[in-house]
Order: sequence, then structure tokens, then C-alpha cells
Amino acid sequence: MKKEKPRNGDKKRLLSRFKRRAKLVYYKILRLEDPPERIARGAAIGVLMGVLPTFGLGTVFSLAAAFILKANKAAAVLGSLIMNPLTAPFFWMLSAYIGSVLLQESYSSIYANIKDEGFVTGAGWAYAVFLIGNALVSALATAVTYYIVKHAVIRHRRRKAEKLRRKRGLL
Repeated sequence: MKKEKPRNGDKKRLLSRFKRRAKLVYYKILRLEDPPERIARGAAIGVLMGVLPTFGLGTVFSLAAAFILKANKAAAVLGSLIMNPLTAPFFWMLSAYIGSVLLQESYSSIYANIKDEGFVTGAGWAYAVFLIGNALVSALATAVTYYIVKHAVIRHRRRKAEKLRRKRGLL
């Protein structure tokens, strides 16, 4: 039985749904009522737990970490959604590539080893390479998220205040 290829319209619809969902998460984060630093901290924690290999428990871990670190819990949960079926392959491949560069390992030989020996047996060293790359990717993603979210919330609130002043005729 031959597998059907996804039609181009299906890909466009899937990408459109992903963009719409990402925009929704972005607006939900912007509209949270908390200091920008606390919202940014929560989102950064969520992204950290989402990118780290937490085996499906990223949301739970981000919620616990947000509670302990006094961050916005909703932003942490929303931030953990960065890891999803569409973005996971990107983060995994990037982590494996960066790990192989840092350890001066051949990315293709690691992939071939997993392919030849099977995932369970061939993944030992590959997993170590992946984890080292993932540590760097998740740290970078966390720092970038904190900066972007903090400034986006501040900018959103400033625009909202200006709009309100204009509406009231104060400008």
C-alpha cells in the first residue's frame, strides 16, 4: 500500500494553523497582568523546560520552576509550548549539530551510527553529544526569550497607554 504525499494545500494549512497558534500564545503572554520582568522570567523558564529533553513533562517542570522562582506561571506554561511536533525536529537537529561541532564529532557519522546500530544501542554517545548541544541551545533560547518577552510586554503596555490617552483626548 502506497503512502499518500501531503498535498501542498495541506502544508500551507498546517503552517497557517501554526502561525495562528503562535500569534495567539504571543498575545496571551503580552496581555498577562504582572510586571514585565516576572512575565519574561516565566516565559524564559517555560522555553528552557520546553527545549530541554524533559520527555513530555516540560509543562509540569516549568510550572514547578515558575512557582519556586516567583515567575508568572501562565507565561511559563505558554513558553513551554515552544516544543511541539512542528518545532521539535528543529531543536533536536540544532542541538545535535551544535553538540557535534563543540565536540568536533562528525554529525553524519553519529547519524550513521544510530541508523546502523538502532536507536537504543547507537544512541549512547550520540545522546551525550545531543545533550551538550542542547544545553547551549536551551541556554541561548532562554536568554533570548527573556529579553524579547520583557521588551515586547513593555512596548505593548506603552502602546496601549498611548492609545488610551489618544482615545481620552489627552494627546
